[in-house]
Order: sequence, then C-alpha cells, then structure tokens
Amino acid sequence: MPYDGQEIVQKFDEYYVEAYIAWSPFYPLAERDLRFYLGDQWDEKEKQMLFSEGRNQYVFNRVRRNINLVTGYQRKNRLSSIVVPIENTDQETADIRTQLLQFALEKSEGYRTISDCFGGALKTGFNLATVWMDYRDDPVNGDIQIGREPYSGFITDPYFTKLDWSDCAYVIRRKYLDYEHAASLLPGMEKEVKEVHKIGWARDDKFTWLPYQRQPSGQELIAFNEFYEQKWKKVPMLVDMETGEYTEWEGKEQSLKEMVKLYPQLKVIQTPRRYIEKHIILNDQYMKTEINSGGLSEYPFVPFVSLWEPESDLWGLKMQSLIRCMIDPQREANRRRSQMTDILDSQINSGWIAVEDSVVNPRSLFQASQGKTIWKKRDAGPDAITKIPPAQVPPSMFQLQELFDKDMMEIAGINDAAFGEPANNQESGVMFMMRQGAALVNLQDLFDNLRFSQKCLSHKILKLIQKWTPQKVERITGKKPSEAFYDPESTKYDVAVKEGILTDSQRQMYFRQLVDLKQMGVQEVTSKMLAEAAPIQGHSDFIKQVEENEKAAAEQAQQQAKVQEEVLRTQSEGAQAKAISDIALSKERFTRAVANLGLQEERNAEAIQNRSQASLDRVKAMKELESMDDAKLVKYLEIVQLMDEMNKREEDRHKAEDIAVTEQSEKLNSAFPNPTSMPNSPDMMTSGMEGQANQQQPLEV
Repeated sequence: MPYDGQEIVQKFDEYYVEAYIAWSPFYPLAERDLRFYLGDQWDEKEKQMLFSEGRNQYVFNRVRRNINLVTGYQRKNRLSSIVVPIENTDQETADIRTQLLQFALEKSEGYRTISDCFGGALKTGFNLATVWMDYRDDPVNGDIQIGREPYSGFITDPYFTKLDWSDCAYVIRRKYLDYEHAASLLPGMEKEVKEVHKIGWARDDKFTWLPYQRQPSGQELIAFNEFYEQKWKKVPMLVDMETGEYTEWEGKEQSLKEMVKLYPQLKVIQTPRRYIEKHIILNDQYMKTEINSGGLSEYPFVPFVSLWEPESDLWGLKMQSLIRCMIDPQREANRRRSQMTDILDSQINSGWIAVEDSVVNPRSLFQASQGKTIWKKRDAGPDAITKIPPAQVPPSMFQLQELFDKDMMEIAGINDAAFGEPANNQESGVMFMMRQGAALVNLQDLFDNLRFSQKCLSHKILKLIQKWTPQKVERITGKKPSEAFYDPESTKYDVAVKEGILTDSQRQMYFRQLVDLKQMGVQEVTSKMLAEAAPIQGHSDFIKQVEENEKAAAEQAQQQAKVQEEVLRTQSEGAQAKAISDIALSKERFTRAVANLGLQEERNAEAIQNRSQASLDRVKAMKELESMDDAKLVKYLEIVQLMDEMNKREEDRHKAEDIAVTEQSEKLNSAFPNPTSMPNSPDMMTSGMEGQANQQQPLEV
C-alpha cells in the first residue's frame, strides 16, 4: 500500500522525542563511562583547580586494566554457535546448518563483532549487533553481514522488558554516510540520493552523542536514518482438526472457502503474525518503506547489555556499564596518588626562611634543582637563612592507595585468579577450567547475557540462510539441502552456544584435555589426534612425521601379526597331528582289545570243551576203576581231585582276565562313543580284522 512520507517523517520525530525524554539520563553517564576507560578521569572543575595550583592531572588508569581482563578472557574463550536437532529430527540437516552458520560468522567476522559488542556493553552499558543481507557482491543470494552499533547511534522504545525485543515497539538508527555509500545502499534511487545531497542539510538535535554531531568542522555527510516499527496482522491458518497439522494460507480468500467445503475437517483460525516496517529517511526526506527487510519478520538487531534491570524507572541506572561501579574508587585513587606525588616533588625544594637582604641573589632561593648554591652576604648571621623542613608522606596514604586499588577489583567482581595462569605446570586442563569457573561466578550474569545475545543473533542468521539457493548451499557445504532445510515454520532446531576451538587459548586447552585423557588411559586418543591439536611450530611437518611413524608401526605390527599367525598355525597343525596320532593309537588299542576278546572267547570255548572231555574221561575212568583194587582206586581218586583243583584255578584265572578286558573295552567306548562314525573304525574294519585276529599270536596266560 502507498505510504505518506510526510506522515512517516512526523512519526519519526515524535517517537524520537518520546524515547529521548526517557533515555536522556543514560547518554551522558554512558559517555562519562567511556571517557574513564579512555583515561579522561578528571572533570572540568577539577582540571581548572589543578591548573590554577600548578599541579599535573595524573591518571593511573586501573579501570582499563580491569575491563581488558574481562574482554581479553572472552576473546580467548569465544563461544561457538552450532545447530543441534531436537525432537529426534534430522541430524544431517542440522550439520548442514551448522556449516553454513560457521561460514557466515567467519566470512563476516561475526565472532570478532560479537566480542566488540560485548566490550562496548562493558564500557558503555548498551550496544547493538546488526545483521543484514548485502546484495552488492552477490545480487542473487546476497552475503550476510554483521555490524556493531555503539550506544550513541540508536535509540529504542524505552519500555521494552525482553532482550529479544519481542515487546519493543520501535527502533531508530542513524549513520552519517557520504553520497556514494548512501547510494549503494539504495539501488535504483541514486537520483533521489543525489538530490538530497545536493540540497544539503543543517544538523538537527537528534543523536547529539554521535562524533559527527559533536564535530562542527566535519565534512558534509548524509544522515541515513532507519526507522523500524514492529506491527502485527491477522493471517488465516488452516488447521486439520483430526491430525492437528496446520499451515498458513497464502492464497486467495475464495480459494480458501472452496478448500474448507471440500475438506470438512479443516478449520480456519485467524492468528496474529508479526512483521517489521522499515522506513528510510535521508536527512529529513522520506525515501521508501520495506516490509520484513531481508526476509526477517523481526528486528535485524540484537542488544548486548552489561547490567540491565528492566523494572527500574530510572533510565540512568537501569542500564549500566561495568565501569560505573569503579568510577568513585578510581577517582579517589587518582586524587591520593596526585597528592603523594606533589608531596614528593616538594621535598626537592620545600622553601627557605630568610632575613630580608641576607642573600646576594634572592632568586636563588627559588631554585628547585639539586646542587645549587645560595650566596649569603658578609654581614648576614648564621640563622639568616633556614630551610623549611619538607612534608613527609604518611604511611597510611600508601595503605589507603592499596585499598582503593583493591576496592576497584572487588567491587566489579574481578580477581586475578579468574584470568591468571595455572598455579603450576602440572595442573590439568579440567582443574584449570574448574578454578576459573569458580572465580567467574561474580561475572556470570555478564556472560549469560552474552550467550543469550549470541544465540539470538545465530537464530536470525539461520533465517537469512534459508533464503540462499540450493546451488549456493551445495557450493559451501558440498551437500544438497533437504526439504526440511527450507521449511519456514520449522521449529525443530535449536542453537546451542558452547565452547569451540576458535582461539589459540582454546586450542591449547583442547590439547591439554586430550593429554589428560591419554594419561588416564583412554585408548581412543591417538597420537595423530594429539599431533593435530598440538600448538607447536612446524605443525604440518610434525603431523607428516607422525603419520609416517604410524605407518611404519602399522607395517611392523602387521609383520609381527603374520609371524604370530604362522606360529599359531604351526602349533595348531602340531596339535592336530598329535590328536590324529592319539586317535590312531587309540584305534590300534581298541582293535587289539577286540582281537583279544575274540581270542578270549576262543579260549573259553576250548576250556569248556576241555571240561567236557574231562567229564568223559572221568566216565571212562569209572569204568576202568571197577576193575581196580581199592589201593589203586584211592590213588586215582587223589589224582582226579588234584586235576579238578588245577582246572578250577585255571578257570578263575581266565575269569579275571575276562573282567580286565571288559573294563578296558568300556574305557575305550567312553573315549569314542561313536566309533563307527570315524573312518577306518573297528566296526567298519571287522571283516578285515577277523582274519588278522586269527593270525595274531595269542596272549600269554
């Protein structure tokens, strides 16, 4: 819809006045905090007093050291932004977004800009990080750019209470640019920009804390004003009442009605949708209005704050820098140090008490250098000139000075243990991080604000990345983006701000942690991992040497494995041969036992036959005994009885041998429960062994 430029300029003026009435106490205090950091720590009244007394304006800047401790720690321990999937979503898409996010942050010096915004917030209390799409080099996809806005370059709705600015009604920003720069930001409007520059413009009463406004002899620049308004509109949302799925309807209203008639389960719900109007005003001339500039339906700014209490109604106190609490002790330290220096300077020539007309040259009494001579007149008495005793610096002043220095650090919550080196070289990386973490508790709210701001900035960058074509995404990551990558309503991904290997100190910490894990016996930490993480000179040559050593060690290990395998194979073959020999011996013993069993059966049959023959012989003998006399009969009976006893002993011996053979056979059967399954088993060789058993010599009984 067409916009009324005059109405927008009028609203711009009204909103600025409304905001400045509330924020006016903040700006002079923020400017004073910045001056203290830079070393301008005496106010105008004190400077005039020191000048009138002939004293120097000494500044012993402890504030800068304390602030640099915090900012230096943050720069050496920068947090890395990565994308992590939630609700069991696609990990590959999250990895692609992480790669693109890192690419955008590194190409635009995003991490350094974040550190600059954090440092600016510590010094003045309020800074902005701004993100936008620059189409000057890439007219199709655009390049993501990140910048910093100082406290004096913007003004906001004074009643916002959330750091994501979801409840901030408007933001006004101003930059002073030359004609070429301003025209490059408004392609297609070069004529209008040139006309504004040609007309010229006198400085107004807005943004008076900007350096250009305070420099009356500066060059003629254009005031490039950006007026952002956050607004809401109702949009139709199609909801499937059966499945709970929903989507925003972007078509015509008639088509929406037909869709609802065709699918009765669909319901139309009017839901509020946020959008941002961006009005551009050059000097006091309206240029154009953009809706959701760059594709963002939210502010392209992220606030960075130091100390912020939204419930306070004193705008000079609700937003503070870390320097604010160190100003009073720093000022008193400067005063006491200046007084002590003045006392020490006065000891060189504290003055003289002289009788009138007692010295040749009265000006010599004012000489302050060492080794000067004062000539007295001849008639001057010995006490005509008396040196005034110099004042002594009280020892309590040194103690008071130490107390002021200590107060500055303790009041700000800063101590050397938080930012110093490890207590000894044997301290592990984990213990060092735990010690630093315990010492940084007093500053945790500052770093929490930093993490939140970095997370909000990363979310905005991810939304801008969705505007890139698949070709650019694949060119950067080497992978094609999935369909979920371009889902504008996707809430499946979250940004985790965590420690990353971005600085030298973080790489050293990472290396120390790997060393600790290696010493603890973690086998997964390899020599190559340690070599790649080692912060040493000649890094590539060292890694190459480690790879060669690992390759040689792998080849040696492979040769040893082959030798060991050969030894094991030889041992296995020997064991197998022995097992075969033992099996063959067992077969032989079993075969012999079977043969012995057959021989024993033959012997038993022979014994039975002998006993039968013996009985027959007895019958015959009985017949013969009938014809014998009694003496012969008794003799024969004794002989028969003796033969029976001998036969009985022979049978007992055969029975004992049968029992022994049976036991041996049972042992062999238990050792080979299925002898018929073996090749050349006794059962399979029975036919061949019967003949051999007959040819074997009988066992000696």
